[in-house]
Amino acid sequence: MELSKFKALNDVDSVNAYISALEAFDGIAELQELKDLARTRGGVAAGKSILDVGCGFGLETRRLAEAAGAQGSACGLDKSADFIKEAQRRAEAGGQSIDYQTGDAAALPYGDGSFDCARAERILIYLTDFRAALCEMRRVLKPSGKIALIEPDFSTNTINISDRTLARRVLDHEIETAVENSFLPGPLVLALKDLGFANIEISSRALIFPQDLAASYFSSLAVNALKSSKITTSENEAWQTELDDLKARNAIFATISYFLFTADAP
Repeated sequence: MELSKFKALNDVDSVNAYISALEAFDGIAELQELKDLARTRGGVAAGKSILDVGCGFGLETRRLAEAAGAQGSACGLDKSADFIKEAQRRAEAGGQSIDYQTGDAAALPYGDGSFDCARAERILIYLTDFRAALCEMRRVLKPSGKIALIEPDFSTNTINISDRTLARRVLDHEIETAVENSFLPGPLVLALKDLGFANIEISSRALIFPQDLAASYFSSLAVNALKSSKITTSENEAWQTELDDLKARNAIFATISYFLFTADAP
């Protein structure tokens, strides 16, 4: 499964593999716990106006719309036109009215003070200037509106491949190439404080990959490292053989740590 172009989804021929991977990832229990916390601490409730920045194909946006109810509203924005098309299709099929738009997180197409709540998940890590997106989210929030951010620390990616030196090289290559901000949780608190956000709360969960997703994702990581000459052909073969063996025994253990930040706008 090719999953190396999250930074440039408009350049891929088909987003179907990404949709399948994200649906599998969305089903991870620990991530759902963070999403539940994000809705509660992020002020999501009936009658609220909610913005989902980097909404993808609307997995969480549809839940936000349901929580907002008929008296509230939900908007979703994503850079991928294909994701937005799929989000609109799913909303229509589910009888939901959601305002989806294609756009840039650093230049949100909404007026000042338009929303009670704004949230972003696994999007800031892909932005060269994540602070510009935070500034925009603050701008479109009403005074005392609430923000919720869910982001991973890519340096915590783990897999139980026995050759730990090889594992480190493969994972380090992913850290260096897959995202723009591999240690994003670190500077987020300071960035929120600098922008005047208050009542900052942080929670975290270690997400455990399901077997099928782990097998396909970590297989692709080694292939990508091989293409970049970070590992050899024989090392890739050893990686794939061990990964297949672990999967056959339902014994892949792969994790990554995710963090939730919630705060009140000034």
